[in-house]
Amino acid sequence: MSYDMAWEAGYRTFDTAHSYGEGESTLGQWLASRGHRNEAVILDKGVNPGQKGSGDVFSARTVKEQAEMSLRRLQTDHVEFYILHRDDPSRPVDEIVEALNDLKKEGKILYFGGSNWTYDRVTAANDYARAQGLEGFSAVSPAYSLAQYIHDPWGGSVALSGDGQAAYRKWLSDTRLPVFCYSSLGRGYLSGKFRVGGEKAIEDSIPSAPIMEYDAPVNRERLMRAQELAEKKGVTVSQVCLAWLLHEPMNLFPILAPTSRAHIEDSVKALELSLTDEERAWLLG
Repeated sequence: MSYDMAWEAGYRTFDTAHSYGEGESTLGQWLASRGHRNEAVILDKGVNPGQKGSGDVFSARTVKEQAEMSLRRLQTDHVEFYILHRDDPSRPVDEIVEALNDLKKEGKILYFGGSNWTYDRVTAANDYARAQGLEGFSAVSPAYSLAQYIHDPWGGSVALSGDGQAAYRKWLSDTRLPVFCYSSLGRGYLSGKFRVGGEKAIEDSIPSAPIMEYDAPVNRERLMRAQELAEKKGVTVSQVCLAWLLHEPMNLFPILAPTSRAHIEDSVKALELSLTDEERAWLLG
């Protein structure tokens, strides 16, 4: 996907991470070469303990070292959002909150939060911050989509879907904390590439990752309903699924990974699609 195409379509916030290989360096080089840094919002992630294959240690030292390295890769002196990639619930939040506040005081991050952090751990971090006169989490970035998260093959992932996360969703709705949800199309499960009742098998339509994470009867039913509503409205399945998210009561911003101009233009059109409360409830089944 060309950053230029995304910029032309109106994209201004870019998600990257310390653990995304060359992702930070590529984004930093592009922003510098185009002179777009002052207009762009960078959502950068660091500290990834618990994910399969990661050797990160949950500590203040890791937070600061990775943040500094990310700034160098991104060729900038600050990022707008610094989001902790994963959590280690066995460790206290104290030193992490203090390290993030240090980075904020130095002007290296403007806001911070957690990605795969549970409701209990986010509120624990904010309770500690409040008690110490510090700033707490200003954003979260869990997985969330119309499809319910069924299985976590990576370790330490947190999703907002399902009855078990109802309290988390209500708290986010009440507080209006920004929610930058990843896998907003179920990592491709809701992209329209796989169609329930279609001729192509799911294994021939999408990669193994979304199959492992999302393929279950409840999600096939939701996808089938999204297909039906998309046909009725003359739009794409992905537009219906994104519109469902955009009509959520939470202060929600879907993270997308378009790979072509067509994907970029398709996702932008979801902003124009209206769904009634009845349609949104019907999609859930």
